[in-house]
Amino acid sequence: MTNSKNLTAMTFNLRVNVLSDGSNAWPHREHLAADAILRSNAHLVGTQEGTAAMLEDLDVRLPGYSRIGNGRLGEAEAKLHNDEYCAIYYQHEALTLIKHGQFWLSETPDEQGSLGWDSSYPRICTWGCFESKEHPGSRFYAFNTHFDHLGQMAREESAKLLLERIRACREEENAPALLMGDLNAEPDNRAIGLLREQLQDAYTLLEEPVGRTFHDFEGGTDGEPIDYIFATQDIERIRTTVDREQRGGAYPSDHYPVALILGVEG
Repeated sequence: MTNSKNLTAMTFNLRVNVLSDGSNAWPHREHLAADAILRSNAHLVGTQEGTAAMLEDLDVRLPGYSRIGNGRLGEAEAKLHNDEYCAIYYQHEALTLIKHGQFWLSETPDEQGSLGWDSSYPRICTWGCFESKEHPGSRFYAFNTHFDHLGQMAREESAKLLLERIRACREEENAPALLMGDLNAEPDNRAIGLLREQLQDAYTLLEEPVGRTFHDFEGGTDGEPIDYIFATQDIERIRTTVDREQRGGAYPSDHYPVALILGVEG
């Protein structure tokens, strides 16, 4: 990829709708989440923790976007049990979806709802192969995931599985790839180290410390990030931003959206 045209990718944990969040519950901030996406003009948005109902709310507020991805238990079960998705939104006027799929972060990744290693929940990765409409033939892959918050073995093995899947897709299409997600791991975690051995970390573009990306609706920068964007070596990274802005005195989520501007081949 070169910088003939810029493309923006964002990772954004939406925070699942929990009534006990009170004024921070989803119905009070869905418009803020949509606004954060629209203000970024991100071409791709990897979301985490969105339920079917939450994503349907966003669908209405994001008419320029289409989405891919099913729930952790599969589409039907996810809707029935209010389960979480790792949906990818994409600007359909800028990008053509070539193919897409989903796998589980487990020893049996193609088994729907499978639980991996020491994970506390089934964990998934949604992926898509996209082509720029402005530059036909310029294809790339995007992977979006949410690592387990408790299982360290699960995080490390999930990182290895993702690297294998990225490698397989690249061998098939010879196309660059992005990885977005809430990895529930700080930079010194071995799972992050495994990814950094083969992929470019968007945060290395920042001159100042990244600070925390999970803030529990309190804001601030003290701490370390757990939300990441990685890119294969053939992607030109241009600029990384962490959106810490409050809107109307409130935050769109308990995680900050993180965006990477990159160069797209033309």
